[in-house]
Order: sequence, then C-alpha cells, then structure tokens
Amino acid sequence: MNRILVTGATGFVGGRLVPHLLAAGEDIRVFVRDAGRLEKSVRDRVDIVEGNLEDHQAMDRAVSGCTRVMHLAALAQAYVRDPKEYYRINTDSVAAMLKSAARHSVRRVVHVSSVAALPPARYATAWGLSRRPTPYAESKRAAEGLVRKYMADGHDAVIVRPSRIYGPGPWNDANGTTRLMALYLAGRFRFRLADGDVQANYVHIDDVVVGIALAAQNGRRGEAYALGGENASMAEYFALISDISGIKRRVVKIPPQLVLPFAHFCSLWGWCGGSVSITPAWVNNFLEHRPIDISTSRAHLGYEPRSLKVGVSQTLNWLMGIGGGEQNVYRAIHRFQKSGA
Repeated sequence: MNRILVTGATGFVGGRLVPHLLAAGEDIRVFVRDAGRLEKSVRDRVDIVEGNLEDHQAMDRAVSGCTRVMHLAALAQAYVRDPKEYYRINTDSVAAMLKSAARHSVRRVVHVSSVAALPPARYATAWGLSRRPTPYAESKRAAEGLVRKYMADGHDAVIVRPSRIYGPGPWNDANGTTRLMALYLAGRFRFRLADGDVQANYVHIDDVVVGIALAAQNGRRGEAYALGGENASMAEYFALISDISGIKRRVVKIPPQLVLPFAHFCSLWGWCGGSVSITPAWVNNFLEHRPIDISTSRAHLGYEPRSLKVGVSQTLNWLMGIGGGEQNVYRAIHRFQKSGA
C-alpha cells in the first residue's frame, strides 16, 4: 500500500490538492474535522478520518498505514482571542503528527509551512513595530524547528513554504489576496496601507498544489522549498488587476500612523467577539519587504509557476464567471460573507 495522508483537506489549498492527487492515481486518506465539508466528487474516493488537530489519538489513527503525510492543516486567521491557540494548532499538532509518523514508519513527511516563517529581506523600521512577527508566523517558525528535529533523528521530511496565495477558492483569510481582488473589482476597496512599495511574492493556488506534489516526489530530504510565483508590490498587483480587467478604481493610501490606531481597535473588537481583518502585527508584516527566490525549487523540484499576469487573468475570469461581470462580483462578495466561506 502506498497511501498518502492529507491533513487540512477541506481548506483552501487542501481542497485543490486532494483532487490533483486523485487525478494522478494516488490512494488518499484525509484527516478532517467535518467530512461533510468535502466535495461530493471527492468524498466517495478517499478514506476519511474525522478529528481536530488537538485530538492526537485521531491524528495517530489517520497516520497509521500511510507511507506519506502531507500536513497542510493550520490556523491561518488574522486574529484569535488567545494567541496560544496558534501554537496549539500550528505547533503542538505538528509535534503529535511527527511522533505518529515516526511510530508508523512514514516514508516521507511534507510539511506545509509559510514564507511568513522566514525573516523579511528588510524589516519595517517605523512606528515601533520593527521585528515584531505575527503570532501565526512565530507558530509556523516553531513548527519548522520540530520538523528539523524530526529529520535530525533520522527521519525523512521536506518543508515547503507557499508565499501569498491567490486564485479560485473560498475567500477566507488564507485566500485574502483574491478577496482583495474581488473587493477592488466591486468598488469596495478604496483605501490601503501606504507601504512604501515593499514587495511580496504572489503565487497561484494551482502552482502551490503542483509544488507540494513535486516536493513529495522530488524534494531532497531536509530541504525547505519556497513555493512562490512573482515578486510585486501591492501597487503593481492592483495595477495589473486594473489593466487586465479594464476596471479602474481610485485607491487612497493611508499612512501607517493612521492605520495603527484602527488596527488596535480591531484587536479590541476581536476581543469582544467581532470579526477582525487587521492587527498591529499584521500592519508590521505588510510594511516588510518580502521578495523570495524560487531558484532552488526550480532546480530540485522542476517547479515552474505561471507569471503573475497569467495567474491574475485566470483568477479574474473565474471571478467574473461566478455570474457574469462586475455586478456579480459584488453579489458574490455578499454571498461568500453570508455563508462564512
């Protein structure tokens, strides 16, 4: 038996990875909280183990009998009331998964981390936020340390680090970049952080999926691979959306010193139970210069992502295709927000 366990199979990336692996003829088991969230076309073709990441016994049952594990499940919300939750889900669950992988002689673990676990090329230098990572980034960095210890003990694993992902899928925090695209098209994104045109890296969801599969097959033991696409500033990202769509919106840049009080208010609102889209630590993150180099992924994995222009064009076609144009994007935003997707 050559079975692959995929955790986080109902998430943004996992929801695209599982059909990709099935199409390649792989035998798949998924570890999910709610099997009902799996697509019908997938549900009958995979072995299912239900449980949450804090249920280590369920995790052990899921790992048992698998030769490879692709660990995608993580907490990626912008804000949670208790920051320790990031560690319980993003770090402690990795420790449990690795313990089970060692016990059951798993041949290879592919740990899906994030470029957020890496230090930026240039830190933010203003407003007292310099070198202040998000709790999410700290938890992912700690998880990578556990994977390295696992490898030092003689086991096989590779780490992959997706960058800022966009593309078809639910408009949750993991796919916030596409949500911004939709809001811009609908005329509901009118203000953004004046970030000094720092760069981030943008990658299409399907390139990340292919990169994870390539890492499982071709990755070198102990390596960490950046799964990115193209480096660009936020201004360049929106200019490309405007050029391809033909829709031009005026977006006003707000200085960080004015955004920070709002971010602090959002954190307070989150403490009271409200929905939070930005925190002071995330303001800091968006002020950091974070281009990445994917040359090692190209050389070792044969990874060749599409250009940002091609990926944005494909994503725009998907957005407009939800119902036919700009007005439909506006309605789709409300539908996705109402459904909690």
